[in-house]
Amino acid sequence: MESTAIKKMELIQKITKLPEKKLAEVEKFLKRILSQQHVTPQKPISLKGIWKNKGFEKISDLESELKSIRSKLSNSILKREF
Repeated sequence: MESTAIKKMELIQKITKLPEKKLAEVEKFLKRILSQQHVTPQKPISLKGIWKNKGFEKISDLESELKSIRSKLSNSILKREF
């Protein structure tokens, strides 16, 4: 699995180095390869309910709690010295 991901990343890096004129060639080549493959498109995955039963139900006023946390985080970032 890792080797596939690494290969894909390497290909992407190589493609970014190509001149604009060669991108059309690469696209044609990829379309030809993909047309020879019988790949079924992936079904979309729903993230509905991902946060269910994680404890957020216990927070009475979630919106104000999020606003407060965002404010604290923003202030701590702004106070940092680089």
